[in-house]
Amino acid sequence: MADAAYYRAWRAAHPEYRERQNRIRNERRRRLGRGDRSAEYAKRPSRAIPGLPSLHLGHDLFERARRIVGPRRSKLTTLYDPLYDDILSEATLALLEGRDPTEAIRVYGARERAFGRLTCPLFDEAA
Repeated sequence: MADAAYYRAWRAAHPEYRERQNRIRNERRRRLGRGDRSAEYAKRPSRAIPGLPSLHLGHDLFERARRIVGPRRSKLTTLYDPLYDDILSEATLALLEGRDPTEAIRVYGARERAFGRLTCPLFDEAA
């Protein structure tokens, strides 16, 4: 019995065979179409990147801070912005220390956004 290497070598030595098979397959597809592939595609596992899980789930203190901070409102879709989690942690810390969490969120967010406005990328070719 011939093994797979024999058939690979034979096909490599006879490129006209592959061309003929491709032509026959393409003609059949033009005539009949490919049919319904939905069942086949349903079996394929998703290649989508899974979302990032939220941090600090299930703890009452973090849930209280999450209600104070509100939902994530970042416009970033492909990059992960850690500012929301930092603000959530700041609100949790303010609850633990007995400070006003709304004021702590406002001060921390303003400080972080001011840093982002003051910095800029440096280019090597600019000089």
